[in-house]
Amino acid sequence: ACLPLTTKKAIGRIDPYDLLSRQLADQVKYYAETTGSSGYPTPAFLTEREFHGGRVVSSITPWIGVLEQALEENRAVVNGLTFGFTIAGMTFGDFLAYHGGMVANIGTRSSIATPERMARALTRVRPSILTGTPVDLLCWMRILQEDYPKQAAEVRRHLKAFVSTAELCASSRTKALQEEFGLIHVDVYACVEGFFSVPCPCGEKHILPIYHPELADADGKVIGSEGDGRFLYTNLLKKSTPMVRYLLDDFVTITRSRCPYGFTRSIEPHGRWELTCVVGGRRLGVRHFEEAIFRHGLFGDYRVTLTDAEARYVLEEYGRHAPVEEIAERLTAEFGMPAKVELVPFGTITKYREIRLSKPILKIEDHRSCSTQQTPE
Repeated sequence: ACLPLTTKKAIGRIDPYDLLSRQLADQVKYYAETTGSSGYPTPAFLTEREFHGGRVVSSITPWIGVLEQALEENRAVVNGLTFGFTIAGMTFGDFLAYHGGMVANIGTRSSIATPERMARALTRVRPSILTGTPVDLLCWMRILQEDYPKQAAEVRRHLKAFVSTAELCASSRTKALQEEFGLIHVDVYACVEGFFSVPCPCGEKHILPIYHPELADADGKVIGSEGDGRFLYTNLLKKSTPMVRYLLDDFVTITRSRCPYGFTRSIEPHGRWELTCVVGGRRLGVRHFEEAIFRHGLFGDYRVTLTDAEARYVLEEYGRHAPVEEIAERLTAEFGMPAKVELVPFGTITKYREIRLSKPILKIEDHRSCSTQQTPE
């Protein structure tokens, strides 16, 4: 409690070396930054031991048995997570190789690793495990079906698990992805330092004891460590950047857990705090809308616009789904706002054959007169 609370804005503006422990400065091997989608990329330093910490964390999740079984049958892994400043691609490739995978670190977001090149690589490598974001998976699989229809069935037969991070994915969306592609989806809530929480077959994401989580209210005042609020954490183990009490500023719910695997605390991320909106007296993040949308089937990307008169939903067609009238009726009942639902062809919102230059975090736009939303820079 004596540590100062640091914000994303403050950490993004300072000299990154001010965060680095002098004692471990000569042992640091990696420098990374967040994507900076809120306008303030935040830095992280990693020693070799801290970088390989993902291996330990990945061994803790009960999902590791499923992944290791897939690798026993077929060691091929295609790692489609972004490389560069963000550390996700490197850490995920490292832990999958550690568990026995033959990892093709293809990555995404570059003129070399285009979506079309990724689809081609899938036909050549035929992986048992694929990593990326939920939107990436849909893009790659659609290109695969269009460009390589003869090989698509074989690729899907080999693919046993999809491991995602970097973009929020509601549980209903996970279910829809699993049903469409016949695989296990392991969704990881992570940060630039690597894994923050453990995804579990019980359906929850568990907080590891190496982090001290806290919650803040709308004014930034710390209100405890359970319930709803703005998420801040202190890494109790990381020595290269010691004891930084950091307001990550996701809107989350932290609860006690009765997990059959023995974990005691869980976290559910709802999206960025500055992008939340209050509807019917409830504060809602992107997860609440996504959860409601994907209960009705599998869609591609989506956008929701709130006005004083109605809520407009634009959903990309992808897989099986309920009739539009039924979706609109249920969304109206869920949020207490008249819902207008429009289905558009896949690729209308996200051009699935083009390199994505940014992370799509502004999926819910609140244009009401009572809006408190703060659009990122």
